[in-house]
Amino acid sequence: MTDLQQLTLLAAQAGSSAIGRVLAERRTGVAFKDGRAQDPVTAADRESERAIRALVTRYRGEDAFLGEEDGLTPGRSGLRWIVDPLDGTVNFSHGLPRYAVSVAVADERAGQVVAATILQPATGAVLGLPLPSAPPRPARPDRALVAFAVPNAAGPREHAYRLLTGVAPRVQDLRNHGSTVCDLAAVATGELDAFVSFDPAPWDVAAGVALVEAAGGQTCRRRRADGVDVLATGAPAVVAALTDWLVLEGN
Repeated sequence: MTDLQQLTLLAAQAGSSAIGRVLAERRTGVAFKDGRAQDPVTAADRESERAIRALVTRYRGEDAFLGEEDGLTPGRSGLRWIVDPLDGTVNFSHGLPRYAVSVAVADERAGQVVAATILQPATGAVLGLPLPSAPPRPARPDRALVAFAVPNAAGPREHAYRLLTGVAPRVQDLRNHGSTVCDLAAVATGELDAFVSFDPAPWDVAAGVALVEAAGGQTCRRRRADGVDVLATGAPAVVAALTDWLVLEGN
């Protein structure tokens, strides 16, 4: 384990501890970004990111830091931390256990994630680099279990669901678990065959995609003619089919 990888684990643990304190103190109120019920934020989101930022600043003060809640702090080292302090806030706010802390470090010059950890506080599950490279699951598209995430805003969300109507009859089934980060971890461990998202933010996918690829999966990100970015990752045959259906046929 590299020093950076160890720090991503420590950072994820710091975020998880902050979430635990919020729960223990029953500070479970929910606010909504731009007034949208589909985009909640809690004290746990904010305090998790604050704890992660504090740890990174202590050990890697010259690195850039991009977090979902407080945005970008530029750096000078060429490395950028990409953090989702609590992915799955709707689940968290409803008392459901499927939420996670995601921490990645990217080499800005190479455009490559060099360290990553996903930690699920409710279960204690941790997944990080390096993973042993292994052949991806030999999934056929028609037998694939595919998870997906849709945007928060009403218009893009409706559009994404319309696009998925062309996918649903062609795979074994679709799942929306409410946490991109947890779903990407499940693809990396082989519980799911693939994952697809529309216009994902960097903090949603940076760590998870790196883990999927380390486990032998492939990723394709393509822009549709209508401007929507489609990201698919997982078993190569399933990713190829999803890209065809959602990008080529769907335009």
